[in-house]
Amino acid sequence: MWNDDDTSGALSGNLVTLDGLAMGSYNFTFDVDAIGSCDDVLVTVTIIVNDTPAPTASVTQEFCDTATVSDLTATGTSIKWYDNATGGTPLSGTTSLVNGNNYYATQTDATTGCESSVRTLVTATIYVSPKSGNPIPIVDCNTNNTIDLFTGLDGTQDAGGTWQDVDGTGALSGSIFDATGLSAGNYQFTYLVTASSPCIDASTMITVTIEEPLNAGSNNTLDVCSNNGTTDLFTLIGSADTGGTWSPAMSSGTGVFDPLVDAPGTYTYTLTNACGTVSSDVIVSVTLAPNAGTDTTATICVIDGSTDLFPLLGTSAQSGGTWSPALASGTGIFDPSADVAGVYTYTVAAVSPCSPDSSAQITVTVNDSPQIVVLEPNPSFCLVDNPTVADLSASIRPTGTVSWYADATLSTPLSTSTALVNGEDYFATQTTASGCESSLSVQINAIINNAPTPTLNDPSKEYCINDNPTINDLSLNITEYDSNTANVVWYDADVNGSMISDTSTLINLTTYYAALVDAATGCESNVRLAVTPDLTSCGELFLPDGFSPNGDGVNDTYEVDNLAILYPNFEIEIYNRYGNIVYKGKASTPRFDGKPNQSRTTFKGDLPVGMYYYIFNFNDGENKPKQGHLYLSR
Repeated sequence: MWNDDDTSGALSGNLVTLDGLAMGSYNFTFDVDAIGSCDDVLVTVTIIVNDTPAPTASVTQEFCDTATVSDLTATGTSIKWYDNATGGTPLSGTTSLVNGNNYYATQTDATTGCESSVRTLVTATIYVSPKSGNPIPIVDCNTNNTIDLFTGLDGTQDAGGTWQDVDGTGALSGSIFDATGLSAGNYQFTYLVTASSPCIDASTMITVTIEEPLNAGSNNTLDVCSNNGTTDLFTLIGSADTGGTWSPAMSSGTGVFDPLVDAPGTYTYTLTNACGTVSSDVIVSVTLAPNAGTDTTATICVIDGSTDLFPLLGTSAQSGGTWSPALASGTGIFDPSADVAGVYTYTVAAVSPCSPDSSAQITVTVNDSPQIVVLEPNPSFCLVDNPTVADLSASIRPTGTVSWYADATLSTPLSTSTALVNGEDYFATQTTASGCESSLSVQINAIINNAPTPTLNDPSKEYCINDNPTINDLSLNITEYDSNTANVVWYDADVNGSMISDTSTLINLTTYYAALVDAATGCESNVRLAVTPDLTSCGELFLPDGFSPNGDGVNDTYEVDNLAILYPNFEIEIYNRYGNIVYKGKASTPRFDGKPNQSRTTFKGDLPVGMYYYIFNFNDGENKPKQGHLYLSR
């Protein structure tokens, strides 16, 4: 067991509490009881307790605004600061100090490495720097005797400070400044707030601008002509102070009035400062300068009729003037049928303060083109030729460019492509080198001739193709046909197309178009008669009873005239005398040439001379099959 040899009172079991022990050596013996006759074993442990004295420091340490632990001071080595008298951990040097709080310092012995067990108390006192505020400009009038200088601060200042009259005006009482009678200018004052050490005093200087009442001058009037140029209105209001503004604003941006761009009316000059607002008015009247426009020339065509000369003077010309010499209209209307060509002067009288009168001249030239020479007043045309206004040109002899109209008043112009109408009157003018259209027109009456559409004697007339019918056969069926005058012509189209000769052979179901020819005018029908002949009216079909395919070019094939046209769906079968089919054909099959076209026949070349038999199928829904025989010879 352990024994406290020096009765330090610090031993408890095998633990020694060092806190509270004074400096010195302390012995503790451990006694081990022996067994049997053996002696006890004793072991003594000596503990040497060292301590470091507490550092010295001012009990109260003062700071301004902000401070940290590193700002605390104490005399000693390896100083550490705590926020408790015992225990705890050392404070960082960046830890902010709190006003009125206690802080505790220790020092550490460099030899023993022991930190002082007793800590030195220091109380932190932190003062706040005084605030004198931020300056705000004061502008006031020299008629004010109660200017509170505190209105020159932004309100962040501390109370209790004092005001100082920097410029020594002698007009300061406390914070009240009496500006009565002072000259215009800037005056400076300082607000001082005293600080507690270690903080320093705070002061703010403000500027008070004192202004004197302004002079806006006196009212006036201005009466100008619009062409008088510019006027500086400032010169009209007397000895006014500069720096004011004009209302309404003028185009110059200043007080210069330009009658050409600025409106007449009241213009106000205004000055404003701390002493108030003053103004004066200039009433401006503007009289429009006379403007007769600009000199010009006018070329007037007789056909155009009356012309108003006033618009020719330009858009700036003023109305209400007089013309000299006077025109027949009594106004500015020039009538080429009543007024003579020449110089006409337009004058606008000036109104005070404007002068002199304004005038402009128009030199008028009157032109015309000669009337067109008429060659044929009543030209004739065929309707079938689709005559147009352009075809009237052969009826006149112009010397210029021709214009056509539908009426005598020449109010409805016509295109040269306009179709002519029988019995209608057409009116023409011309424009020559003078540039004027002729004032006198000519009248042309168009006569449009036409022949009636031909008619058929027998609309149901049929033909047989084997008779080789021609166009002339169609003409013979026309009611109006006259073989002596050949008054019927045929075409291959309803309109235009090519003319077909009378001797041309007809083609089955082809449409032909007939027109009558008027013997007196030579005009054809503008509407043609369409005829589509049926050439299949040929009666009973005749089938030849033989042919000779010997290569002499005559009857080399078994041929039936126009068979494909008469019976387009026919079929024919030819058999030998043994009843074997040797040929079978239709419209698209090569004709029978004495050679078989059936694979079952024993003959591969020319069939032998002899009698053969046929079966002809019309396949027209009307005729029954026809049977017969034919003889093949060579």
